[in-house]
Amino acid sequence: MLKNIRVILVRTYHPGNIGSAARAMKTMGLKDLVLVNPVDFPSEEAVKMSAGAENIINNATLCKTVYEATKDCVLVIASTARSRGFDLPELTPEESADYLVSSATKNKVALMFGPERMGLSNDDLEYAKYRVTIPANPEYSSLNLASAVQILCYEVFKKVNNPELFGNMEKQREFPLVEQVEQYYSLLEDVLKESGFIMKKHPGKIMQKLRVIFSRAQLDKTELNILHGIFASFYKKFK
Repeated sequence: MLKNIRVILVRTYHPGNIGSAARAMKTMGLKDLVLVNPVDFPSEEAVKMSAGAENIINNATLCKTVYEATKDCVLVIASTARSRGFDLPELTPEESADYLVSSATKNKVALMFGPERMGLSNDDLEYAKYRVTIPANPEYSSLNLASAVQILCYEVFKKVNNPELFGNMEKQREFPLVEQVEQYYSLLEDVLKESGFIMKKHPGKIMQKLRVIFSRAQLDKTELNILHGIFASFYKKFK
């Protein structure tokens, strides 16, 4: 299961944080590190701070977009300190581990972390199904990136080594890949443009609202296929 659990770092500013995150992953048995547009990488500082986790640094996958990093995943959980405008269902660290491990038995899943200075953007969050917030002192709740990675990877490690520790929330449902979800949204946008419901030049705000609605619905693979088929039939009529 651990080989199917990915850690994604988005636009990381300090290379030392990449190394420290790799070290945190290795101590918990995780190996799949994906970097989206890091500011400084490859880097000797990243290797130095990995302290024995050079194999994870050397095998890290570089991507240009969050979509590229997540498209083969059925579940992406974003680590955020606040909800921002794209309000996803919130999980505790323990719940996030439960969802990840249960879904990772057959599919790729991911934990996603934003840049140190401002965290994940609304555009980044569009590819996530849930968000996880680590409880902390409300008077000083800022966590170092590597510390956040360590805490959430530890919860995953606990769940893998003690499957009965929490529930099995995702076990009974099969979820679509991010790539399949994005194909659905692309079709939905085309249909709504052709129908006149949204302006062809300015679809952004409505589509973001619809993404929030469908994210909250937590569509499984069968449900998404039904909706995709419905809107595909509408689109044929328009064309």
